[in-house]
Amino acid sequence: MSKKVDIKTGKYQEAIHLRYNGESYPVIARKIQTPVSTVEKWFTFGGLLKDEYEKYRDEQNEKRKLQAQWIMQKSVETAASMLVALMGSPDDGVKFRACKEILDRELGSPKETIEHKGLYGTGLSYEQILRKARERPPDG
Repeated sequence: MSKKVDIKTGKYQEAIHLRYNGESYPVIARKIQTPVSTVEKWFTFGGLLKDEYEKYRDEQNEKRKLQAQWIMQKSVETAASMLVALMGSPDDGVKFRACKEILDRELGSPKETIEHKGLYGTGLSYEQILRKARERPPDG
């Protein structure tokens, strides 16, 4: 008769926590005084701790995500104020990037580059059109 294992206690939970925190199988094995081969088997497909580990990992990742979102939400006003303040920088590059960031955030960044074909679809630039207009003899 096989003994029922409670994976919610002791070394099993410690192994899950250590694994989540990035510890290697040899380190986990040493800390919980279990052979490395046993620890490896626990976390492989169909292993004793595989499902429990994945559940714990997903819960912890969700907690971290929510915490990060909360921290960022508290910092939005400060970040926005800093961007506005950077628009007053003596460095034109910094000013430009701050302005661009604000505009992109509010209006959305351009999705595609549109090729400019000059004024009125002529393929000429504004300067070229002016030059042609000056060269043309007056009507009369």
